[in-house]
Amino acid sequence: MITTNYHVHTHRCNHAEGRDRDYVEAAIAAGFSEIAFTDHSPWPLHPYEPGMIRMKLALLPDYVNSLRQLKEEYKDRISIKIGLECEYYADRMDWLKETIRKYDLELIILGNHFHEYEHHTRYFGSYKDKKNLLRDYVADTLAAIESGVYGYFAHPDIFVRSLTHWTQEAENASRMILEACKEHYIPVEYNLGGVRSRFFEFTYPYPRFWEIAAEVGNDVRIGIDAHSPMDFHDKKSIDDAISFLNSLGIIVDDKRI
Repeated sequence: MITTNYHVHTHRCNHAEGRDRDYVEAAIAAGFSEIAFTDHSPWPLHPYEPGMIRMKLALLPDYVNSLRQLKEEYKDRISIKIGLECEYYADRMDWLKETIRKYDLELIILGNHFHEYEHHTRYFGSYKDKKNLLRDYVADTLAAIESGVYGYFAHPDIFVRSLTHWTQEAENASRMILEACKEHYIPVEYNLGGVRSRFFEFTYPYPRFWEIAAEVGNDVRIGIDAHSPMDFHDKKSIDDAISFLNSLGIIVDDKRI
């Protein structure tokens, strides 16, 4: 059983369902004491970026205002944090830092989906440039960690979807990422969204990656990655994740952030 979850989306990202209130009610019913809404961040997009998997910039005020109202309304029943799931885009980090200040955002989680800009060929889950996949993924991850902006690393093993087999290079890249997270006190997320979408031959959560996390001694959290209120009630996936991680010697961190 876990009682905290820091990875919750809303309908504004165009691939989640349900009202904001529905997620809060579902979390309470499932026994959660603290959640964070961390929907896919809007960005000031370049003309060649489709932006189809994230909220529009114009919706950000509504997102924050809606969640602030729910935070106050439900304060005696559940703790709600307001944040965003963001890539690392070097050319837009000043914008992100200003947005955090402007809206008083409480948590930014790293969702390292795309390299440099949003395009299907740059998606780390189906990366076109296979030769440089791990180089680019590690570089973006380390830059994000060192920026001090991100407090949590969502699906850190997403790059596995672009592999056809596990290699020594993947082993080294994983260890480098996990050691950096430990050094900077950034929790890594065992992502249940990947569990719910196991239609890839290679996908995340990838067992060997988490064996390395156990060896490194990372702070590991389970992230529901809720795209539907019903995801809070997937008790089997949560229990299976806890059992697997415990089998590696990992004690899941469920403390409030």
